[in-house]
Amino acid sequence: MPTNDGVVAFFGATGGSTLACLALALKAGYTCSALSRSSSKLQTLLLERHVSQSIIDSHLTIVQGDIRDTNSVTRVLAPPPSKSNAFTSTPTLQLIISGIGRPPNFSPNPLKPTFDDPTVCQDAISTILAALRTLPPSSPKPVLATLSTTGISSRARDIPILMIPLYHWLLAVPHKDKLEMEALLQAEMTKPAQHRAIKDFVVVRPSLLTDGAHLGTNKIRVGEEVGATATPAIGYTISREDVGGWMFDRLVDGHEKDKYAGKMISITY
Repeated sequence: MPTNDGVVAFFGATGGSTLACLALALKAGYTCSALSRSSSKLQTLLLERHVSQSIIDSHLTIVQGDIRDTNSVTRVLAPPPSKSNAFTSTPTLQLIISGIGRPPNFSPNPLKPTFDDPTVCQDAISTILAALRTLPPSSPKPVLATLSTTGISSRARDIPILMIPLYHWLLAVPHKDKLEMEALLQAEMTKPAQHRAIKDFVVVRPSLLTDGAHLGTNKIRVGEEVGATATPAIGYTISREDVGGWMFDRLVDGHEKDKYAGKMISITY
């Protein structure tokens, strides 16, 4: 349950998994901020998920802008006091959830997908880290949780053998971007503590995403990779709804972000 001691910031909030997590957080009473290229689109998507307009007005700050614009990102990370009066001063940022990404274009040739923004994930994390460095030095450092993917680990195979051609041929471009994104977070944590922009990171690596129904976190298997040790959960698919539900249950509402800090977490059915 929310303790009114901080804000959860969302990037990529109109995407399936991140949107699902944001909607759950708002319904549970958390104060949130989000970046969106269209504030009206994000509000419409939340209303469709039965998040009331009153909750949106009182518990969500929407910043309209682009993920590569440091000023817009900074406004998400340092939102004004909550309209619900949960805060009497500038709220403290506790957790960042980034689900930035772009879907592949399988037209006209489904065997040769194209990607209109092949560096969007790494650029998003770079901008978020740069924006965090502009905040007052006295600001508590947040945990940054980001969505990545299975199929890119160099430590252990974390996808079924039958999925290897799909992952390493069709999805090679976005997977390179995800690897660069993860490398940025790992590099950040090698810096002296006083020079880091974040307290720590959590990388969530779901298996192949589907638009299936929410089955519940009890149906999800969880593996992890930390340092040279990898015990991944190997599976074929997981729904965006359940990825968002897992992030909410474990990282937002369950306050287990410190448990998963510094780890690559694979989740699948």
